[in-house]
Amino acid sequence: MNGDRVVGGYTLRRLLGRGGMGEVHLAATPTGGLAAVKLIHPHLAGDPVFRRRFEREVAAARRVARFCTAPVLDAGIDGDVAYLVTEYVKGPDLAQAVREQGPLSGANLEALAVGVATALSAIHGAGVIHRDLKPSNVLLSPLGPRVIDFGVAQLVNDSMASQAILGTPAFMAPEQVRGEPLTPAADVFAWAGVIAFAGTGRPPFGSPPSEALYRLVHREPWLDGLDEGIRAVVERALAKDARLRPTAQELLAELVGGTRLAAATQVVERTWTGAVAAAGRPEAVAAGAAPSGRRRRRWPWRAAAPSGRRRRRWPWVAAAGSGALALAVAAATLPGLAPRSWPYEAGFADGWAVGASDAGGTRLDGAAYELTVEPGWRLWKSAPVREPENGVIVSAKATLEEGEGEYGVWCHGSASSGDRYEFGVSGAGKVSIVKRRTGTGGKTLYGPADAPRTAANRIVAECGQSGSKVTLRMWLNESLVAEVSDAEEPYGPAEAGVHAASGATRRARVSFESFAVRPATGT
Repeated sequence: MNGDRVVGGYTLRRLLGRGGMGEVHLAATPTGGLAAVKLIHPHLAGDPVFRRRFEREVAAARRVARFCTAPVLDAGIDGDVAYLVTEYVKGPDLAQAVREQGPLSGANLEALAVGVATALSAIHGAGVIHRDLKPSNVLLSPLGPRVIDFGVAQLVNDSMASQAILGTPAFMAPEQVRGEPLTPAADVFAWAGVIAFAGTGRPPFGSPPSEALYRLVHREPWLDGLDEGIRAVVERALAKDARLRPTAQELLAELVGGTRLAAATQVVERTWTGAVAAAGRPEAVAAGAAPSGRRRRRWPWRAAAPSGRRRRRWPWVAAAGSGALALAVAAATLPGLAPRSWPYEAGFADGWAVGASDAGGTRLDGAAYELTVEPGWRLWKSAPVREPENGVIVSAKATLEEGEGEYGVWCHGSASSGDRYEFGVSGAGKVSIVKRRTGTGGKTLYGPADAPRTAANRIVAECGQSGSKVTLRMWLNESLVAEVSDAEEPYGPAEAGVHAASGATRRARVSFESFAVRPATGT
């Protein structure tokens, strides 16, 4: 039991597992949600070299777009403990699922292949190499596979000055075994090993580790039993010569015809959740019953195939004629069709406004969203989703990169009317909550009040519905800094977004590296 141990503002609830980097705990966030908190070996936190590397590697990991990954939400060093906070993903890892339920096939295997390739595309797009992709680093959530631990293994391995080869032998690329510099092609090789394992129940080069290392360098993979519809692309990805392997983007192009990352994620979720629905039908459960009366545990994503029925090779491609894939692409492009599943987590390329005006401009900077505000002006931008009913929590992490001014998030607002509750932090270290309306100076409900000054700030705001009033709470870097109520013609659920304002004489430039919206109740 962890009792009430708190690390970095996160209350540890339950140990989820141990690995080479340390321990992973289920934790409660200050705003009532759940997260996975990784505690890295304590003896590393006091090492100045580790601290610098930790900051650099975490910054790189946070640039990874949130497509089929468990994104990095926060990180820091609390006393003698270095911690990394990621989204908590409910569901077994792939190794456990295959061990307990057997290999995947058909649509589930195909969705897994697309989902992991999508994750690698996002990881590589941020300039990161995973280096240790394996079945236990693929979690099977109700909405599809999520890849975890990208970049972290390298951080810990380097800091511990280990002379061992980094990676898991059964899924390492030949160049990795030889200790050569790695490229994203090593992750593609591991992708193929993971998909082969998922479809056959065994690594393509077998075990134990010492034999697997020899075979993956000198022998051809063992792919007997792998679905023919996916075997060819797996074979190409297992090429001994890294130059002959497809890239992660090329994998996606072959699997789903070049679909964008956002749309590929939609394809995975539609296929995966279709399996969830099938698994709930009585005939699906009966088909999965274990022999001799032994009850077999079923994961909800694993739907049984009808006996003797031949599966289509790529069911979502076949469905494109009926509009399914077209709808998935449209949902990734048009705000009005965005899915209403929660939480919403911005990739910022999914419908956020970009462009210039007299007040300043907005643009995408890699995975970040940047607002530049001319002196004396204010900018606010809406997320491409409407708020949930009955209260909302909005969060973002941002940095004032240039100039002076304030920035933060807003909720219960409208970009067209200008009505909104604005939660801000200034470069001078002041926090405030302001009720805004276009054409007025706004009504200050709280502050300005002093707060610790940091380069980057995580701002969390709650607009909670309570009868005829709205309760407003604000957290800054996981500490509750403000709580007020508004009962005078309070605003109701509508839109949420980000804002920035400059000082009177200098323009301000603010970079938002994350943004999320979720209901105020539940996790």
